[in-house]
Amino acid sequence: MKNFYSILKLSPNIATEDSVAIGMLLFDGEKFRYYFSDKKKRLAINLIDDKHVNLNFIVNQVIEKCNSINSDNEDLKIFYKFDKLSDISYFDYLSNYSNGLIQFSKPKALYDEVNDVAFEKLIDFFFNESVNKSLIIKEDGFAISRDIIERKLINKVERKVHTHYKFSPEVFPAIYFPYEMDCIGKNGSLVGAKSLSFDKSLQLIDKDISHYITLISSLTRKYNKSLNDNNFYLIAEEPTEIGSKEHKLWESVRFNKLISVIHPEESNKVADKIIEKKAAKFLEEAE
Repeated sequence: MKNFYSILKLSPNIATEDSVAIGMLLFDGEKFRYYFSDKKKRLAINLIDDKHVNLNFIVNQVIEKCNSINSDNEDLKIFYKFDKLSDISYFDYLSNYSNGLIQFSKPKALYDEVNDVAFEKLIDFFFNESVNKSLIIKEDGFAISRDIIERKLINKVERKVHTHYKFSPEVFPAIYFPYEMDCIGKNGSLVGAKSLSFDKSLQLIDKDISHYITLISSLTRKYNKSLNDNNFYLIAEEPTEIGSKEHKLWESVRFNKLISVIHPEESNKVADKIIEKKAAKFLEEAE
């Protein structure tokens, strides 16, 4: 089998043929290696007009397919029977006919042995990034998300509604725990947002979400009798490992009608809703 690689691109505007390279697939003769740039994905998300497109979901589907292929222990027999994805000609086909949002470059054959060092050199060449740096970025990903949330949300509404408001049982007896919201306001209905990292322990994530739901219910009983009129958001990045307990928890929140789950890059949606609703401050200011 030939070694080859193909660059995955996102085309936010097919008519103008604009595209952003967001990742790479490489077949080393035995298995697929893949790399996706968080920096390039954030850039691509900002360029997409259709805000309903979930780029992380698309990328995770590609990753899940590669992992499924790599886990086939019978000499890639399933692989051959169904997709022939290990055949360079299949990627020729994809590059010619994938004219939608996600596109594949013409596959390039590699004649040298592909090892970890060679793979990292390709990543550095195409994305000016390294695997080690990407691990550091992932560990500090929530700090990066915080900067995005501050810029796209907090800076736009801090004079209109409460921002970084800390609820406490002393000031708000309806709850028994301290809880900080990124922002919250009211004009008849309530509008609020909470950012959360899914890189923490499952127990802490579950606790944060449970407290958020309890807080929403308590605020609704006190200030607005209808849950359906409110707009509460959870700002969080989708966990990368599909099928993990963290990802299942993230999915369950998405199906909760009390909360809309959005990516940090979509934080401006909360600001737009606050402005649209003309929401204002209504609580005692936290010290």
